[in-house]
Amino acid sequence: MKTNFKIAYRFLKSNKGQTILITMGIAIGISIQIFLGLLIKNLNDDLINNTVGNTSQITVMAKDKKDKLFTNYDSITKSIKIADGDKIREIMGVLDSPALIQVGDSNQSIIVRGMDYSKNQDIYDLKNKIVEGSFPNSENEILIGKGLKTDSNLHVGDTIKISTPDKRDLELKISGIADFKVKELNNGWAVTSLSFAQKLFKEEGKLSSIEMKVAKGDLFSTDELAKNLNKVMPSTLKVENWKDNNESLLNALSGQQSSSLTIQVFIIISVTLGISSVLAISVMQKSKQIGILKAMGIKNSSAATIFLIQGLLLGIIGAIAGTGLGIGLFKIFNMLVKTTDGKPLMSGNIYMGFIAISASLSIIASVVAAGVAARKSLKLNPMEVIRNN
Repeated sequence: MKTNFKIAYRFLKSNKGQTILITMGIAIGISIQIFLGLLIKNLNDDLINNTVGNTSQITVMAKDKKDKLFTNYDSITKSIKIADGDKIREIMGVLDSPALIQVGDSNQSIIVRGMDYSKNQDIYDLKNKIVEGSFPNSENEILIGKGLKTDSNLHVGDTIKISTPDKRDLELKISGIADFKVKELNNGWAVTSLSFAQKLFKEEGKLSSIEMKVAKGDLFSTDELAKNLNKVMPSTLKVENWKDNNESLLNALSGQQSSSLTIQVFIIISVTLGISSVLAISVMQKSKQIGILKAMGIKNSSAATIFLIQGLLLGIIGAIAGTGLGIGLFKIFNMLVKTTDGKPLMSGNIYMGFIAISASLSIIASVVAAGVAARKSLKLNPMEVIRNN
């Protein structure tokens, strides 16, 4: 094997121009594959995070459309943890109720959301969306969206008047301002603690929903998780998941992944064909040397191994160069291409697992391509080669 390696290395070294061109071809192919792969994977992840990453991914609610409230929060939560506790990362009880907020001389309709919020139960990522003040820490405090702040010229510490559905007028103190990243939510949401919302609307112990967030690896298994939870829920409740309500998003994600896979497959095929054709020519160029080696006693398997080693060496060098080039191109693209507010277009994550698989596939493709040249070397008759040359 050591002798075969030395011969393969000398063959590559004897025609440096050809070797450099093959290596560049592999490097360019793998760099495009890694660049496009990282681009699509980051866009997919950012799309998921921006749409369902900080929302309820599994929701328990009442089946009855008229009476949307239910009780037994603690017992339902225990059932959820027993059924799929290892896959559910956050559970939050929520009570939604309509109300009117006084804005100047008119009233504006809002939704007051009472949330069982804590730093460990923060489905909506409020800790990063609060731009002023803090989440309500006591009764008679409320968190409003920045749209309400702008429309009413409100600030943290100001008092607002709201009217409940049973026509009670109350004054609440603004504890904080949040940017929910959606105009309708910024204009229409006001958030407070679950216990205070239940007291405010005289719905002690009642909820409108129990919202959950799953582990990242289980995000596309929420339909199965929902089925399991449905089995332990009371007959008056139902479990919904984000996949059922976001069919168009799932189709878009599936389309992106399919296009990424198709591009990568064709890149690998083109790299394989390029290497196999060049190495096949190399067999003809080196036929005299191979014939002499066979006449000296080298076996057919050893002659074939020489070209397989060449393919392996070319694949490794090309994969290393292509990986560095692909990552570099992706970082430059992410640094130069910005959104309208000056932020990078995507998060810029480097997926080492994907990169390792792509580099490995390119090396395998190089060895497979070298197999074509190896087969040609097996057919060479040493006496005919020496006689013809």
